[in-house]
Amino acid sequence: MVSRSPHSPNERSAPILIKDLRNLRVLLLQPKSSEGEELWQHLNRIGCQVQTNWPPPAEIPANTDVVFVFVRPIVEGDIVLNWNADDPPAVLIAIVDYENPIIVEKVLRLRAQAVIGLPLRTFGILANLLLSVNNHRREQRLRLRVERMDAKLKAHRDIDKAKAILMAANNVSEQVAYETLREQAMNKRTTIEAIAMAVITARDLL
Repeated sequence: MVSRSPHSPNERSAPILIKDLRNLRVLLLQPKSSEGEELWQHLNRIGCQVQTNWPPPAEIPANTDVVFVFVRPIVEGDIVLNWNADDPPAVLIAIVDYENPIIVEKVLRLRAQAVIGLPLRTFGILANLLLSVNNHRREQRLRLRVERMDAKLKAHRDIDKAKAILMAANNVSEQVAYETLREQAMNKRTTIEAIAMAVITARDLL
């Protein structure tokens, strides 16, 4: 698996290359059709591990790296595609056979990383696959960085709030309040953040 497997920082920043495509697990969401069969054959020739499914499953399998979805059957059949566009579980590549406002809006709402038009041309599939996978990995790294920064900011806010509670309750300085939190963390073999949350929770219960 490529998109969510653990790697060292250097490996995570290295681009996925053509030789890496054999490790990609691809899910093809499309009703039986000649275009779908052609795409399936081409992805297999590239070396991807391809599975097909129709209608779309209730959840995208956890080991999926790339999802190809034929958009028109989804729209015309009013078929549900459970897809978290804010935190996509895999790369999403949309297959469209014509452009109209409804199709385009659906693609935008899904936030597909790439769009491939029909009739299918093998030229461009490889480039779209490589670019979308690499862009998806970069987005994941940025999302993880933001989540870590948010967690760090929240921890600082919790510590400041806990210090203020101790300062008001015990009439002590900010430094003494912080030392109290740190001492409790050391005694209980936990983090200052955890002690701060315990102080805040205890105050809220009063």
